[in-house]
Amino acid sequence: MSSGVAESNRPALDTAVRRIMAGAVADGEIDLSIGEPDQALPDILVETAVRSLRTGRTGYTPKLGLPELRELVADDVATSTGHRPATDDVVITVGGTGAVAVALAAASSPATGIVVPDPAWPNYRILATRLGIPVHSYPQGGSGAGFADLARIEDGLRAGARLVVVNSPANPTGAVASGDALRSLVDLVRRHDAYLLSDEAYESIVYAGGRAPSPLSHGPDVTFCARTFSKTYSMTGLRVGALISPPRFRGDVAALHGTVAGCAPITAQVTAMEALRSLSGRGSELAAIYRERHRSAVDVLGPWAPSATTDELGGFYLWLDVRSTGHTSDEVCDALRARGVVVSSGRVYSGMDVFVRLALTAPDARLGQALRTIRAELDRLAAGPPPLDDPLYSQPKIAGTAP
Repeated sequence: MSSGVAESNRPALDTAVRRIMAGAVADGEIDLSIGEPDQALPDILVETAVRSLRTGRTGYTPKLGLPELRELVADDVATSTGHRPATDDVVITVGGTGAVAVALAAASSPATGIVVPDPAWPNYRILATRLGIPVHSYPQGGSGAGFADLARIEDGLRAGARLVVVNSPANPTGAVASGDALRSLVDLVRRHDAYLLSDEAYESIVYAGGRAPSPLSHGPDVTFCARTFSKTYSMTGLRVGALISPPRFRGDVAALHGTVAGCAPITAQVTAMEALRSLSGRGSELAAIYRERHRSAVDVLGPWAPSATTDELGGFYLWLDVRSTGHTSDEVCDALRARGVVVSSGRVYSGMDVFVRLALTAPDARLGQALRTIRAELDRLAAGPPPLDDPLYSQPKIAGTAP
């Protein structure tokens, strides 16, 4: 990880991502590698999408999105954060991925840089690197006040970065930032004339209930907020999200989004409107499902489970420290795949090659089978003779992970 000095292009990350993209899941394998809810698209949303198509709503929308949807997004943001953005500051994007990409391109450049957590969703780093934007990193902490290492973030800002990425609940650790932690982040970026990009893909899936705190509550003037309908509403393939931006970026964001995407698909936008109108409790329903799955996983995995308690977390991932097996992330993934379980290599998310990520996104019976297989295989690997002088054992731990 970086301590304020811009990182290299991370060829190891590129290799790890290509490895995942090339690996089709075979029949009979249990896939815990993809962050896609296993719950079906709700019937009311299926009916809405079909009705939209049948009535001929298949053309372009305004570049910034349907006005009704932008209003509904602004209302939902007000409900969850206490801040209602102006509709002019809400853009409907092609998924949360599109929202993140537009914000990153609008607020950073090769002359400045970004600061990202480690571990983290790899797209922040990949996109910045491809655009020639320097990347600095900070250790992703556990839930609560220690969520972000302010000193390390400030190192990146002093080195010239002007955008700090925060993701709560975090992918892959599940950590949830406290309001105080986010207020401190807002204060920090203001002191450095910088901005926050808050990736809130999982903000409604919080095991303790409610919705995750957002920096929009404390600094709407310095916060880009990326949201998506993919996770909460099982709309991953419909590709619709939203970006809420500081007012001074209206022109840049509109131009970037309009140039790259034109507009988000109209069927997805119409379906998203129905989701916001009719399924306000959907996040709580999913949170209850994944909370119980997380608790069950912790019971099955035993010493391999993260040390953070279930109610501290959110999202639907488990981030396992597997260094005591004596094997690298890829080696553990290969061993598990040989037993019929597909998980993600930690190299995709982190500079530390000692983790694997599980998505708790399989039906309960298959998930239980996969977890028992993982426990047995990790125990088997750990029982073997560890390699001598293995550098894995000298790498620092992520807060909230198992020993």
